[in-house]
Amino acid sequence: MDRARHLPLKISVLLASLLMTSCAATPPGGQSTPTPLSTSAQADKSAPTPLPATTSQPQQTCAPFLPGAPCTTYDSVSAASNGKALPWAANGAVKAQLTSINGELLLTVRTPCGPLGAPVVIKGNILTVAGKIATGAEGCVGAEGYQRLWVQEFLKRPIAMTYESGKLLWSSGEDSLTFKAE
Repeated sequence: MDRARHLPLKISVLLASLLMTSCAATPPGGQSTPTPLSTSAQADKSAPTPLPATTSQPQQTCAPFLPGAPCTTYDSVSAASNGKALPWAANGAVKAQLTSINGELLLTVRTPCGPLGAPVVIKGNILTVAGKIATGAEGCVGAEGYQRLWVQEFLKRPIAMTYESGKLLWSSGEDSLTFKAE
């Protein structure tokens, strides 16, 4: 099912590649002479019909985490691990945004050590990563590296979400992240 969901995007990429290749074959000056079809190609009605080329980019739109929650980027205001506060998460150290790209949800999270991203599904109020988590090329050592690792591990588990009093709360077991709209 995962492959079927990504098939339209793969076809679009393939078609764009073919289009770019055909553009590269156009001689300088911009005009190319059409090559007439051979009589056998004209007569062969069973030949597959080429797919029309699409030139549109994937459509990306903001998606709300929950009904009633603003569709925006969220900044962390607090976090806890095993019930103990994590002071580094205050003051927007972790940013989260949800977008829809051609109907599929993509979560982007920025930590002090770089970005994380993954496709997600939301069923009711449960957010679950639906694939591998991509990490940005930035690398960190020390505290910032551990912070990103904590967030990455947190995202690997199903996350219960609530939105109350202008705050988005993510919780999973004894761990939690609280955000406010940017």
